[in-house]
Amino acid sequence: MTFLTSSATPTTAPAQIGIASHYPGDKNIASDPAVIFADDFESYTTPDQAKTKWGRGGPLAFMRIATEPEHVYSGSKAVEFSLPVSTTEVAVSLYYFLSQPQDTVYMRMYQKFDANYSMKGSNHNGIRLSAKFADVSGVIPPADGTGFFLFYLENSFSAQVGEVVPGYTDIYAYWPKQRSQWGDHFYADGTVIPWLPTIGTKGDWLAYPDQYPDFKPYPQFIPQRGRWYCEELMVHANTPGKKDGEVKFWIDGKVVGDFPDLNLRSISTLKLDRAQLTLHATHSERVNKKWYDNVVIAKQYIGPMASASPIRSSTPVQTPTSPVVQSLKNISTRGMVRTGGGELIGGFTLQGNASKEVVIRGLGPSLTASAVSNALRDPLIELYDSTGALIGSNDNWKTDFNHNSIPVALQPSNDFESALDRVLSPGSYTVILKDAQGQPGVGLFELYDLGGEGSVLENISTRGVVGTGDDVMITGFTLTGDVGSSQKVTVRALGPSLGQFGVRDFLANPSLRVYDSNGILVGQNDNWRDDQAAEIAQTRFAPANDLESGMILTLPPGNYTAILSGVNNTTGNAVVEVSGLN
Repeated sequence: MTFLTSSATPTTAPAQIGIASHYPGDKNIASDPAVIFADDFESYTTPDQAKTKWGRGGPLAFMRIATEPEHVYSGSKAVEFSLPVSTTEVAVSLYYFLSQPQDTVYMRMYQKFDANYSMKGSNHNGIRLSAKFADVSGVIPPADGTGFFLFYLENSFSAQVGEVVPGYTDIYAYWPKQRSQWGDHFYADGTVIPWLPTIGTKGDWLAYPDQYPDFKPYPQFIPQRGRWYCEELMVHANTPGKKDGEVKFWIDGKVVGDFPDLNLRSISTLKLDRAQLTLHATHSERVNKKWYDNVVIAKQYIGPMASASPIRSSTPVQTPTSPVVQSLKNISTRGMVRTGGGELIGGFTLQGNASKEVVIRGLGPSLTASAVSNALRDPLIELYDSTGALIGSNDNWKTDFNHNSIPVALQPSNDFESALDRVLSPGSYTVILKDAQGQPGVGLFELYDLGGEGSVLENISTRGVVGTGDDVMITGFTLTGDVGSSQKVTVRALGPSLGQFGVRDFLANPSLRVYDSNGILVGQNDNWRDDQAAEIAQTRFAPANDLESGMILTLPPGNYTAILSGVNNTTGNAVVEVSGLN
């Protein structure tokens, strides 16, 4: 299941639930027995107060307590790090030393790069977790695992194909199998920089898969500047004598990279003893800034804040009398793709008075990285307008005349996958996802609204074959809106009523569940008349059959997952549909 607004962040629904889900707004999260340290920066007026709480930090001249709403994720304050124009190395940091070193540590923070952030060359920024690292760079840890290790979750531009500033998210590592005296960079797809003459840029997990049987690659991720992200890093030190160590990271609650089967130590006394926030560069050609907020260090998975008042762009906070803008934004549906009427069919409506740019994708091969078996080998997508006219099609995404217009973060990771970037007028559209060679498999249909005022997505739906187990239909959708806003939507699952349109083998009794991005169930229904019948009947979205599912939900902006299955493990063709009511 993939949710996207500006970058690829694959996940499997429902999402993992962490400590933060029990403490709305992170209030009193420090009291949780699994939490080691927490800081929301709300009690400070000067950065030296933050340094006192953390224990170490600086230089204070390049730190500031930010109070501007656009530079605060939650509450009224955050910490700002800045790098001045300089030809020499500068590092701005806050350090926390664990009084009781741990075998496993999680560190979560919210971060935002300034909108024009531009750093090329050696730089480190983000979260660091380390064990007995002496702050001396250029020293490789002992290969026998008795020395030290360090891992940064960062973005470092390295001029790879398709990479733009601030660079791919990577793990900067000092560890016993280190390739270079200046550290290694682990990328989510399994590659490692620097290269080796024997295996090139393949990580050991790609070059020697038998030694790393649990490794799975993920698509590369580039964050958008000027936008807040929730990032979390976990480091687990292995049991001495075993290869069960792990480094894993999440963005906005979705796993983005995972490196299991690691051997980091040979002695049990080598434990994680330090956590750090950093902004560093060997030189900076402009004043580069980065903001951090809501930091938590814990012994268990933390996850995104359960509820807050996030400011996710440079837009000022809306006053209570300001108009609130809400809309459906994106949709993605994973399901079985078959021949003879079993294709995955997506529909959407653009309502308004202006054209809108969208990206439509059909994925298959890359799903294997998310443990999807029997993935569609060669997806093909076709785009039709409301008259039934074919207005676009694509087999392999790089063959489309407009493929260079697709944002880097939305370019499929496999050349056999399909994508279209089109500007569409208001109206209704249909997308058909099938295999170019007529083979069955699991596919993913995605639609992305690239923005622009004057029109909105009013209705999004997908029809496909609902199976059992991993083959149920999984649909993700995104709601956008201003701070404090909410969107009223209908979510429904249709099966029996499809028969009147000539659909064979329809799902006789659909059941529907909806989860938020924290994996919390926000709505479920089997037969629509059982719960909100009167309210649903007042809309134009009341299902035609009593066995079909429907619900009206009032939801804040965010990512949501709808899971459509058959009662008693029944199977068949069905439709899941999300429509705005505001």
